Amino acid sequence: MRAERLLRLLLHLQTRGQSTVAQLAAALEVSPRTIQRDLDALSLAGVPVYSIRGRGGGWTMLPDYRSRLTGLTPSEVMSVFVGATAHVLADLGLDASSELAVTKLIASLPEGTRREAEYARQRLLIDHASWDDRRETPRWLDLCRQAVWEERTLAIRYGDEPGPTPFPVEPLGLVAKTRTWYLVAARTDGRLRTYRLSRLTSAELTDRPFTRPAGFDLATYWARSQQDFQASRPSYPIVLKVRDHAVRRFRPITPMLPATDGWWIVHADLENRHEACAAVLAQAGAAEVVAPPELVTMVRDAARQIASAH
Repeated sequence: MRAERLLRLLLHLQTRGQSTVAQLAAALEVSPRTIQRDLDALSLAGVPVYSIRGRGGGWTMLPDYRSRLTGLTPSEVMSVFVGATAHVLADLGLDASSELAVTKLIASLPEGTRREAEYARQRLLIDHASWDDRRETPRWLDLCRQAVWEERTLAIRYGDEPGPTPFPVEPLGLVAKTRTWYLVAARTDGRLRTYRLSRLTSAELTDRPFTRPAGFDLATYWARSQQDFQASRPSYPIVLKVRDHAVRRFRPITPMLPATDGWWIVHADLENRHEACAAVLAQAGAAEVVAPPELVTMVRDAARQIASAH
């Protein structure tokens, strides 16, 4: 276990560069004291790690040092070759480069490991698109990527933002969620915001550079923002009796319970009563409302109106 942690620590310093003990502890999910012991162990083993004192300091390695780590396990090989997301690479213009990189990686692997890589490529495919996929065209993606890479301020107009003039943002990262791209950026007051690229009405790259916040981690920010979004999302819990074939139309929030033949008791959570009513009516009798009572009344009234209109 400790050997694996030391390896992760070494790789983190090689790929992320200078990091504080607190940042390393958070990344490896251990205590700062454990990180300090592990850093001492790496130093004793001849790995050139050293600390930089003072404000903005941390631990780092000699710039030219690189470990030679070739012992990939079969599961590690599969995770590398199955994990690529084709449409994201295509949006970024990296699909051809990715294919060439994969070919080079396979050629560099030992014979046994190379077989595992070929098996993964030939037998596993991850398709992130849904059947009714509506892919958004990432119109401003290239410009936003340039701004993120070069740490230059963007002047953008966005959706329903007030004011006819563009406003400046400091782009910190790009996130692809299913088929939608988002820009994570800081406003001039320091607040972090997430912008959906399809809602940008204009974007212009300025000559004004900015300094990226030292402690900013894109994955951590995104996870926290998703939690905040779920917590603020409107909630309308319902209980339904649903036929077998219609269960997939709902997202149960608790384990389903069998009712009578071919029916299940499903607890779901939608945004409001109108959405819930529409969802039940769409099943054409394959879903019945158990609770709340107001939804029973809404569905009944709506069904009468539909019947009288037809």
